[in-house]
Amino acid sequence: MTDSRSRSLWAASAFALWMVACGNPTPTATTPTDTTTTTATATVTATPSPGTVTAAASPDKAYAWTGSFDVTISNTNTSPITIKSIAADLQQSSGGIVIAPVTGTDESFRFSVRAPGNRIDANSTMVIPFTFYYTLPNGGREAVVSLSFSVTTDAGAAGSVTSSVRLQ
Repeated sequence: MTDSRSRSLWAASAFALWMVACGNPTPTATTPTDTTTTTATATVTATPSPGTVTAAASPDKAYAWTGSFDVTISNTNTSPITIKSIAADLQQSSGGIVIAPVTGTDESFRFSVRAPGNRIDANSTMVIPFTFYYTLPNGGREAVVSLSFSVTTDAGAAGSVTSSVRLQ
């Protein structure tokens, strides 16, 4: 009887292992994989100096006023950045508030930029000098200059940074 009992235990054990190996016929739910990619943004600041510029009579006879200032671009990224473009707009103002010109008139301006390059190393800065020459429709000299710098990092992030300066 011991022989048949050991065969029965062996058969029961083998059957249990066979059942486990067959697996569960119920499908298992899978967790969907997140395929969203995120793009890091460049950490860059633009700081004008001075923030308010005293305008002077323009040496360029085509314009009434001129003003000069510097903008310091700071790169706090872990990779270098490249400045791709600089855009500027000048609008007449009063007390730092932009005043829309009378219909049919517009601000007239040009500016020069003397950037020492377009690449800023990681955790570094670059000072960019600007000079604006302008005439306002209201005949005044108070204006707001809005600047936008488009940048990319070597790591592939892209963005823009803005700054504004008052001319008075």
